[in-house]
Amino acid sequence: MRDKALDILLMVLFGMGGIAVLTLAWARPMPVSERILATFVGSIGLLWVLIRVLLLRFVLTKTGMAKVPE
Repeated sequence: MRDKALDILLMVLFGMGGIAVLTLAWARPMPVSERILATFVGSIGLLWVLIRVLLLRFVLTKTGMAKVPE
């Protein structure tokens, strides 16, 4: 069983970090090579969050309860 609270905290941190990096990379004047690197790093953070959200949504959890017969 995994700790979902830690997963959610990491998703929030990586999501906010990715958005901050992308915003700063495109709002401030900088060379193209640095902008490409910052965009790549920010996009990786947001992509990681998207994958974790999808995995967290579709993970079956064990409740310790039996299935009710129909």
